[in-house]
Amino acid sequence: MNIELGGKTVELSYLGPSHSDNLIVMRFPDARALFTVDFISVNRTPLKTLGDSYFPGWIKAIKAVERMDFDILVPGHGAMGTKSEAIAHRQYLEDLYKGVLSGLREGKSAEELKSSVGLDKFSSWGQFKAWRPL
Repeated sequence: MNIELGGKTVELSYLGPSHSDNLIVMRFPDARALFTVDFISVNRTPLKTLGDSYFPGWIKAIKAVERMDFDILVPGHGAMGTKSEAIAHRQYLEDLYKGVLSGLREGKSAEELKSSVGLDKFSSWGQFKAWRPL
């Protein structure tokens, strides 16, 4: 849906179930900015409690964001970024999803998964130590 606010167009897009089942992104074409609410963070792991998240859809939604025309990524929390940070966030989710799924298929317990899914290349991200195990 497109709406006009103060003579400026804002594009609202629902990208399907992802971080939750009700998120939209808002693109501000004149500012070349995209507000991604909570489902993309800049150099920070996702919030620790993701009970209603759907990872395949979340990854798909970020890929849709990557195809959008913008320069400034505005998350719901933390620093602003660019499309490259959206790509990095997707890579984190893909690595996490693959690691957990692989471990489950091997019969690992939740406790074993916490120690075996390392994701070390993201260890400099905010909240990594606190939230990755969760």
